[in-house]
Amino acid sequence: MKKLKFKSLTMRIWTTFTIIILIIICSITIIYISIYKEIDDNSKLADLKVLHEGVINNGVDGPPFDGGFNKINSLRDNGYFVFSIDSNNKTHIINVNNANPMHPPGIPSLNNAQLENWLSTYATSTNMKAIKFEAKYKGMKYLFIISSIKYGGYNKSYLISYLPDPNDNLLIYTMLGIGVVFIAIGFLTAKIVANRISKPLKELESYSLRLAEKDWKASIEVNEEDEIGRLAKAMQHMQKQLMKADEEEKIFFQSISHDLKTPVMVIMSHADAIIDGVYIDSIENTAEIIRNEAIRLEKKIKQILFLNTLEYSLLNNAESSKIKLNEIVLHIVNRFEVIDSTKQWDLHMDKIEIDGNEDKIQVAIENILDNGLRYAKDKIKISLKKEGNEAVLEIFNDGPNIKEEHIEHIFDQMYKDKTGNFGLGLAISKKIIDFYKGDVAVYNKEEGVSFIIKFLCSK
Repeated sequence: MKKLKFKSLTMRIWTTFTIIILIIICSITIIYISIYKEIDDNSKLADLKVLHEGVINNGVDGPPFDGGFNKINSLRDNGYFVFSIDSNNKTHIINVNNANPMHPPGIPSLNNAQLENWLSTYATSTNMKAIKFEAKYKGMKYLFIISSIKYGGYNKSYLISYLPDPNDNLLIYTMLGIGVVFIAIGFLTAKIVANRISKPLKELESYSLRLAEKDWKASIEVNEEDEIGRLAKAMQHMQKQLMKADEEEKIFFQSISHDLKTPVMVIMSHADAIIDGVYIDSIENTAEIIRNEAIRLEKKIKQILFLNTLEYSLLNNAESSKIKLNEIVLHIVNRFEVIDSTKQWDLHMDKIEIDGNEDKIQVAIENILDNGLRYAKDKIKISLKKEGNEAVLEIFNDGPNIKEEHIEHIFDQMYKDKTGNFGLGLAISKKIIDFYKGDVAVYNKEEGVSFIIKFLCSK
């Protein structure tokens, strides 16, 4: 059976209310049948016993015993008679002073003789003292009490007092009626509650659709401190973050398009110069310029592609191993020394192991070192030491300080200042370092800039 689904919040709330009410009604009904009815029957039997004993004490042949019990609704239909057995084992039913009791309304009248004969079959013991019975006869439940008595000249005699106990459905009907009333009230309550909940939800729906269309002017009022109010505040925060990301994305693509366009223009202009024979200096120098710009263009394209696939690569190739950080740094330095031998290199490195992917860690450090080398005047200083359980790598260059308005954005994935000084390399480095639970920061020194990278040491 398929689960019922309602698009309407009112219907879902009303259905929930209805199910709860029905469970309550069914529970009350079960309690009534299993507990209340038993208590009611015990109460009637107790009253019937008092009446039964009153008849015995008053004398079976005496005037009809009342004692006020016939005024009680539960006993107003009672009856009693004497069942006797003579010396020849012949049975006799003697209707004494309560021979024709009334039957409850709506219940067909029974033949008293048949009923009394059936009740008499329970008189089986020679000495019965107010023995209580409950049994059904022709669809009617009877409560009856049997006591052995001395009557006439019979060998055995029994006084049998009985009371019809019809099923009282009034309480069940009452509960059903109350249930219907509560279901109606539940529907109205559900509608009020649903309207109160759905109104702000509809506003949030409209708000989210406008955000999806990048309508940053969209706004929503938050007047509540409940879950919906907190959701609205979260969506407002999301709007601010989306606006920021959208702005950064625009700056990023503007910057990238400029970075890609410039080497392409240089390559095309010099290629045209070769074709037209108006190149400057020599054809070899012109070709060298084209080659350098092509290398620069290739590097930019590789960085864009690498950054675009980096997150997937980290998540799906997250295998880590113990790597010697000092050896990786030394390997990178040796490569850069070949490229630029004019700089002074000052190295102080301890032997330290960390956990990570060697290729990814190498890319992260290489990008930061490449940035420092690009702006260094004469000196690059690298130190690697252990502080507590962390490996601290500091890369210092004696280049110009970074402006304060740029220093806090230098690692942003889509940030680049107007001069184009910061490329994608630093954003790639930070993403890799963060993935391996490290930290990277940049600080302006009195004369130069320091990049500090921290990794957790291997255990």
